[in-house]
Amino acid sequence: MSNPNAEEYTFYLVGKPEDFSERLGRVVRLGEVELAVFKTTDGKIYALENQSPGPRGGTIAEGIISGDVLFDPICDWKIGLADGLVHAPDTGQVRVYPVQVLEDEVRIGLPKREGGTLHD
Repeated sequence: MSNPNAEEYTFYLVGKPEDFSERLGRVVRLGEVELAVFKTTDGKIYALENQSPGPRGGTIAEGIISGDVLFDPICDWKIGLADGLVHAPDTGQVRVYPVQVLEDEVRIGLPKREGGTLHD
């Protein structure tokens, strides 16, 4: 997600950049939201809803990334990490969440309009 308005999100600390392995997904739970977090070989970190848009459903955290594309482990669809869009000829979209890497902290934003608070 490019340049999200920080005022629309509450950002939560999820770790340090080195906590995330390159090209592999990691599941992060923020309250009731389950995310798949990926780190590219150039150090960019992306957060997507951990739900495959494919007809068989499933999760995407087990997928592998190449560049800024995620290969869905269930359907073998290609999904853009930045926008969550499924590449043609398939269609669909995965929800993406803004990520901030400030100093040595990785934070992920949840929309305030959806509560923006964590419930344990």
